[in-house]
Amino acid sequence: MDFLTYNIQYCLGRDGRFDAGRIVDTIRGADVIALQEVERFWARSQDIDQARVIADALPDYYWMFGPTIDVLKSDRVDGGVVDNRRRQFGNMVLSRFPILSARNHLLPKYTDPIRFAIQRGVLETTIATPHGPIRVFSTHLCHLSAAQRLKQVETILHIHARAEADGAVHSGAPPGAWGSEQVTPVPPPRSAVLMGDFNMQPGTPEYERLLAAPVTVDGQEAPLGFVDAWLEAGGAPTGGHTLYSDPVARKGIRIDYCFVTTDLAPHVAAVEVDELADGSDHQPVRMRLRLS
Repeated sequence: MDFLTYNIQYCLGRDGRFDAGRIVDTIRGADVIALQEVERFWARSQDIDQARVIADALPDYYWMFGPTIDVLKSDRVDGGVVDNRRRQFGNMVLSRFPILSARNHLLPKYTDPIRFAIQRGVLETTIATPHGPIRVFSTHLCHLSAAQRLKQVETILHIHARAEADGAVHSGAPPGAWGSEQVTPVPPPRSAVLMGDFNMQPGTPEYERLLAAPVTVDGQEAPLGFVDAWLEAGGAPTGGHTLYSDPVARKGIRIDYCFVTTDLAPHVAAVEVDELADGSDHQPVRMRLRLS
């Protein structure tokens, strides 16, 4: 299975053009896709619904969008009718396989009186792959401080550690009409893939905390910890740059990652950075899991 994560910077490429088509061309073909900085109805990106545009261009994929910024965009139009649009910004997951359920978690945010601070989040999905259900996360952490990212990492670890205890999005014997549609969602599987723009570099406290084993949060110990798939695939610890300070030399820092739970680590066949993609200020990361 091929996984891909990409911070698409609301479809703004390095050439200053907004082009959702470039994003679609880059991500097409992956089995499971995690996107960050997807926006809906922002003037700067021509007031389009980027989530819908991307999804419509990939009609054979299931998809979920998890807004982390959600503010008023609509107004009253003719006859006083409310045009109920929301200006949204957040994370997205697309999958060739059914997305059985999803949870959109907001991460800790602190107001900064000077610097621009935005609400961050992590979109958690359960996907019915041919090899069994896998939880797939798409996230985007704070760019302002390591201290805030560390709190956000702790929240993600808490979500992961409590997955089995929290159970499916609904559980128990459903009353009446609750039981009349579809099959009850499966309990969250232990296996998980955590992808996104973490705004952290290898070796930082928040990076090391994410990889700490065992994962114990508030007395709850997760059955499986996370590993850095780039390193698992033999990538150079100082390589894999995803945010270029020098686009010509393709050099910069590594802040976009694919992490997998320890049970999936032996199945990591390859991880690579798409150095040629130019639809954003970030580079996509592709991971292949050899599952059977």
